[in-house]
Amino acid sequence: MRMKKYFIIIFIFLTGVSVALWADNYKSNIAKVIADNLRLDDQEATVRAIKKVMPAVVNIIVMDKQTTTIINLDTGEQTEKTETVKKGSGTGFLISADGLILTNRHVVSAGNEKTAEFKIILPTGKQYYAQLIGKDPLNDLAVLKIFDKNLPFVELGDSDKLPIGSTVVAIGNTLGRYQNSATKGIVSGLGRSLEASDQSGANAEVLDNVIQTDAEINPGNSGGPLVDLNGNIIGINVAIDQAGSSIGFAIPVNDAKPVIKSAREIGRIVRVRLGIRYVMLTAQTAAENKLPRNSGAWIMPSADGIPTVLPDSPAAKAGLKPGDIITEINAIKLQERTTLLSVVQKYKPGDKIGLKVFRGNKFLILTATLDEFR
Repeated sequence: MRMKKYFIIIFIFLTGVSVALWADNYKSNIAKVIADNLRLDDQEATVRAIKKVMPAVVNIIVMDKQTTTIINLDTGEQTEKTETVKKGSGTGFLISADGLILTNRHVVSAGNEKTAEFKIILPTGKQYYAQLIGKDPLNDLAVLKIFDKNLPFVELGDSDKLPIGSTVVAIGNTLGRYQNSATKGIVSGLGRSLEASDQSGANAEVLDNVIQTDAEINPGNSGGPLVDLNGNIIGINVAIDQAGSSIGFAIPVNDAKPVIKSAREIGRIVRVRLGIRYVMLTAQTAAENKLPRNSGAWIMPSADGIPTVLPDSPAAKAGLKPGDIITEINAIKLQERTTLLSVVQKYKPGDKIGLKVFRGNKFLILTATLDEFR
């Protein structure tokens, strides 16, 4: 009986060990299946997103006239030869079935606005010449138009709901040679502000409230779409930081929506103007400049002789001064991703807005009547 009892105990113990090992192995296999499924789902979503957007992504080639002086070495006679040459290239994407194209201002600015020609090449190989509808005076955006119907076009997402860590795909005409190349990454940061310039170091401008991504953005990708895994446009690729690796930036699509609306409804780009140069504050910027507040739009004191409150502008007429910090517009707090640009552009020329301003050690309430940026 005693031997039988020991045998039963040993049997139960071994059975328990076997079950435990089986359970661990089962859990491991389940985890592996889940991980494999997640990778497969991510891959399938990426392929679907690219397939959805790619037909509407276009290659833009900027052509312009160039005059060359030819000198006859025997006679010294000079003659001029004018020909049309390629001045630059970039990417854009169709935002309507009748041919509106969104791109970067610096892409179309490669040529003279009065003489440049803009050749558009669709992924099918079909080619058009585009009309320049306008350049955005506030952001690195421009709108072109080709004349056709039933063209493929993209769907616009909501960049205000974009979380850090979201998977995104950048599509563009890489290096001006590899049309519609796609790279994948995540949203690395939001609400970034930076000063950008072209490769010569000229034409510098401040980009406000841009999306940072590690999806590779190469020369030629400018003006191309940044796409989420639903195949919706959430940004317009605009710049890279050459000091680092895989640090790219895109303009949030919500900041481009007023430009698109204006181009559709008016046939040109209309932007409202307040008339200040400012920086959106962060805790770091506030600490570096010893400011009393770490959020809001700070009107910088002039450091280059150019006024930061433009004379005879709505801001000047409202009484704004360098050093002021605008904390609210019509009771909307300016902070992080709620930038002054994104709030002001919801209004139209002639609208009045209320400004809550921190000056010295107290708050002021000012009123400004917006006009049109020209």
